[in-house]
Amino acid sequence: MSPKIVILLFVAMLSVSTSPLLAKWLDSVPALLISFWRMTFASMALWGYSAFKPKVNLSSSGRNKTIVAGIFLGIHFAFFFGALKYTTIANATFLGTLAPVFTLIIERNYLKRKFNSPTMFGIILALIGAGIILGYKFDLSAENTLGNILALTCSIWLAIVMVISENIRTKDGTLPYTRMLYFVSAFTLLILILFSGDSLTGFSNKEYFGLLMLGIIPTILGHNSMYYAMRYVSPTVVATFPLGEPILATIFGAIIFGGNEIPQAYLYVGGLVTLSGLLLLTLKNSQNGK
Repeated sequence: MSPKIVILLFVAMLSVSTSPLLAKWLDSVPALLISFWRMTFASMALWGYSAFKPKVNLSSSGRNKTIVAGIFLGIHFAFFFGALKYTTIANATFLGTLAPVFTLIIERNYLKRKFNSPTMFGIILALIGAGIILGYKFDLSAENTLGNILALTCSIWLAIVMVISENIRTKDGTLPYTRMLYFVSAFTLLILILFSGDSLTGFSNKEYFGLLMLGIIPTILGHNSMYYAMRYVSPTVVATFPLGEPILATIFGAIIFGGNEIPQAYLYVGGLVTLSGLLLLTLKNSQNGK
């Protein structure tokens, strides 16, 4: 794995770690609206940026696949932010980052790919570390059941998006792909909002700013970095890096919201295990199945 891809994946991990914190800041905004404005602002920014770049369009096959991926991505975000409303941040963060489990199932069983032992061990370590950090306050009580199901299901949707993205990125560039991806995702969410009866506007300046930051930091910086890496690295490896999100989200949350809810031992041990797994992935060439 080249140093450039390693840096991009760690930038992605850092960026997506802000998502649950920004969502908490936007606690009064309905989940579908958070998702819609996140995708809308990201799409608008990328289309605006495209105006100053040479015009590059998606291939016809890439466009059709992007429409499918965009629909699934919209559903993914609706489920994730919905999960944050019905379960704990710990539950939503961990269950919502299990995409590598499902991409691994798809790649091994349907794409017939094989992963070397160090790669598999790195993925397992990253999962175990995230579980250590959040496990002690992981709550499967009845009142969290709906949120837990939404969070787990959102990982499945994201896994499908990543597998589709890899196929598209073999021929099409990151910019034309993601600007269309986010546009379709926003349109999908708009349809869901029309059925929900929520108003698209009427937020405070602070809430608009938070929605804009969701579109820029975890989406353009985070997801675009992952989609760029998808051309060079297995979807399962790319999907593993957001498992570092609980570590960073915990640190950022303690700084921003205060409190000292997480014992240091859990953070240090879990963080060390997860980062060891991610380091192992970066030291190995993970393209053996491509």
